[in-house]
Amino acid sequence: MDTQAEPLPLRPAGRPRRAAVAVSHPSDEGGIMTERQLFLGGYVLFPSGHYAGAWRHPYSTRDWLGRDFLHQTARTLEAAKFDLAFIPETVSHNPDFTRHGHSNSIKHDPAQVAGQIAAVTTHLGVGVTLSTSFNEPYNLARTLLSLDHLSGGRVAWNVIQSHGPGNYLNFPHVEELSGAELYDRGDEYVEAVLALWRAWEDDALVQDQESGLFVDPTKITVPDYRGKYLAVRGPLNLPPSPQTHPVIIQAGDSQRGRTFGARWGDVIFAIERTRADMQAKKDDLKAKARAAGRDAERIRLFAAVQPIIGETREIALARRDFLRTRITPESGVRFFSHFARVDLAGVDLDARYVDVIEERATDGQAESRAIVQLDELLGARRDRVTIGEAGVEFSTSELTPQVVGTGEEIAEELAAYFTSGAADGFLITPTHFPGSFEEFGRAVVPHLQRLGVFRTEYAGTTLRENLGLA
Repeated sequence: MDTQAEPLPLRPAGRPRRAAVAVSHPSDEGGIMTERQLFLGGYVLFPSGHYAGAWRHPYSTRDWLGRDFLHQTARTLEAAKFDLAFIPETVSHNPDFTRHGHSNSIKHDPAQVAGQIAAVTTHLGVGVTLSTSFNEPYNLARTLLSLDHLSGGRVAWNVIQSHGPGNYLNFPHVEELSGAELYDRGDEYVEAVLALWRAWEDDALVQDQESGLFVDPTKITVPDYRGKYLAVRGPLNLPPSPQTHPVIIQAGDSQRGRTFGARWGDVIFAIERTRADMQAKKDDLKAKARAAGRDAERIRLFAAVQPIIGETREIALARRDFLRTRITPESGVRFFSHFARVDLAGVDLDARYVDVIEERATDGQAESRAIVQLDELLGARRDRVTIGEAGVEFSTSELTPQVVGTGEEIAEELAAYFTSGAADGFLITPTHFPGSFEEFGRAVVPHLQRLGVFRTEYAGTTLRENLGLA
């Protein structure tokens, strides 16, 4: 990568850790050869995701409403041996995002999308994002455990605490809580859902046709959960799934969010611009997990990356540059404004970025993650670029690290990142949909397998088995 897209640092010495899937074959091409295997997730957000111009890419689908592209995506991810497809969520309408085709401007119910993906696959996991703020625990627990049964034990729940005026307008009966209270309520919510999922013992379902005993009622507990913020009696009318219950995913980045993730998360998704930052986050999460009484080695940290693949490095760089041409300055500024939480309405797109931030952003906003990390990404160009150019730069990846090169170069870079111990796997965010996943499967995955850091076959049939958490 050049100065416009910071590379993932290359090839520190690896250190072996606990195996998820053992590699038993010798390397004939100088592979890294570690028994520890990396994990892969695909970011299924459309019509655009971290790259705000994905829907305008000439290789992207135009059918965002039907099931065919979801089926194609699912089969592509499974053919490449991905661990899971990850489905984000939103419950409000953003006129600017809709105008420009940004993330969530088209939004199906995540559970329905998950059902479509699970229906055409046999091993691929499905991460479903559902909010603790706007769903009742009983309904959410039943929806996800039903999906887990119907998929054969391949579902994960991405736990989010939602807030913001646009969301609350759609749920006027929901009390608005502070950020700290949202997480306190979130703790109760997860406790309640787990109590519902664990109400049936493994052998409660008897189905003895001779005696007429279908379920042994002595092996079902009534949770009757009561907390400060919520209550639910239960139990569900469902026994444990093939993997007991869904895997839990978390992605909070504040200190409170990390504490929440370390307490509950089996999988943590993270975006960090450097490997050092990711390692620091992993160390912090592990320390918090140990403080919560958990086995820190059972947390899987996925680092988000945006691969840009070319037959040669020069072609890959040209493709990276092409991505900027599919984002207008107005679209880029609107996208950046949302994440920086700075009102940029009516701004002169040719005004200097530094002048606009000084004029429009409060001190607190200027210290936000979006602005601080964009400043770092711009580097010496920060004082020269316009706000329109800065918005386009931000919108090419939403600060997700870009990995640019041939399939072999990208595989080597990801393998080095992985063997350093900074992350356990990667969440692949596409630049066009769903072709990015097919390119990654064809051009990168075979090299990861050659290097000995990625499976050639799934370890099991459930998501827990494939993540080494069974």
